[in-house]
Amino acid sequence: MRRLFTTVCAGIACLFGTFAFGQGVVCQLPEDGTWVRFEGTYAQVEIRPETAAGKIEIEPWKEHVTIKSVGTETAEYHRGETECRWIEIKIERGRVLDGKIDTGLTGLEIYKVLIPETTVITDNVDAAGVPVSFLPIVKGYRKIGKSEPKALTENALQLYPLGILVGYFRELKVIAEDVDPEVGIGAIKSNQWKGEVTIERRSDRTIQESTVWKSTEVPFGVARWTAKISRETKDDQAPRENFKPVSEVTIEMAAQEVGNDAKSELSEP
Repeated sequence: MRRLFTTVCAGIACLFGTFAFGQGVVCQLPEDGTWVRFEGTYAQVEIRPETAAGKIEIEPWKEHVTIKSVGTETAEYHRGETECRWIEIKIERGRVLDGKIDTGLTGLEIYKVLIPETTVITDNVDAAGVPVSFLPIVKGYRKIGKSEPKALTENALQLYPLGILVGYFRELKVIAEDVDPEVGIGAIKSNQWKGEVTIERRSDRTIQESTVWKSTEVPFGVARWTAKISRETKDDQAPRENFKPVSEVTIEMAAQEVGNDAKSELSEP
C-alpha cells in the first residue's frame, strides 16, 4: 500500500510539475509558540473495469498534520533585514497500530523553515493583484523518517504532492461565507473556497479538486481542507472522449486541537 501510494503521488508530481505549498494551509501568522493539529484520512481507489468488482478500494490511512510557530529571527530578505518566523510542519501518515500511527520508513516528514513575515497574506493575490503561488523561505530543513535533517535548497516551501495534497490554484472561488467548518476545536466561522485544475496529455489526464475552509479564528488561517485527484488514461491516438478513469485519491483533513506551548522537534543539521 505504501509503495502504491508513493507511486501514484510521484506520477501526479510529474504531471503537475512543482506545486508550491504556498498559501495553501498557512494564510496568517499567530503568536509565536502557537500550534494546530489537523487529523484526517487518505483514501485510494484503483479502477479495474476488467474485474468483477470494477474497482479496488484500498484501506484508508490516517494522517496528522501539525503546524507550529517555533521562534522568531531577523534575517536578510530582498537585500534588507526582515522579521521572520520559524514555522515547523510535521506530517504523519500510515495505518493505526495500538492507537498510534505507524509511519514506517517514509510516513513521517518534518519541515522547519524560516519565513519572512510580510510574505504571509490571507488573500490569494498580493497588493498588485498577482496570484500568490508560493511561500518564500530564507532557509529551511527537512527530515524524512529516521534520517538526519537536510538543508532545503529551494527558495520556497514545496510539500505537494508527497506531503500535503493541496496544490496551488490560480483561481480559487468563494462558494460559501461565514459557515461552520465543523472541526474539532468548537464552532467557528469560515469562508469556503474551491479550486480545480486539469492537466492533460495525449494519453493521460489528471484532475485535482480542492476545497479549503479559511478562518481567522484558527492559527495559520485554515480550519479544514479536502482534495480529490482523479487520473484517466487512453491510447495516444484515441480521441479525448476515450479517456477512462484509472485511479482516485481523496483526502479529508480538519483542525482537531490547538495550543500555545509549541516546541521544535527538528534541530538544524
